[in-house]
Amino acid sequence: MDGITLGQIIEIGAWILGAGATIGGLCKMFNAGLKVALKPLNDKMDAMAEDNKRIELESHKNFLVRFLADIEQGQPIDEIELERFHEVYSRYTSPELGGNSYIHDKVEKLKKLGKL
Repeated sequence: MDGITLGQIIEIGAWILGAGATIGGLCKMFNAGLKVALKPLNDKMDAMAEDNKRIELESHKNFLVRFLADIEQGQPIDEIELERFHEVYSRYTSPELGGNSYIHDKVEKLKKLGKL
């Protein structure tokens, strides 16, 4: 440590700070570039998620309409079918899917009639 001066220590410190700032700036630029480059992929994934949600909603709707028609027509329903109805109906009416009201109205009607 005999040959190191205070000026040299300050100079080394300045170089370290400068290198850190440069690396930080490069990281920010890389992240911004990556975000721009990945935007189309993110948009496609968002669109796919919406499509999956729509398909799930339609699938549940088809099941519920058929099930409720069977109930209304007096078709025998076993415990497993009824349990599955409740699972699907719960998901269908969840805030995420937000199923429409005509299914809900039919369920309420059949409950009042004691069929469900």
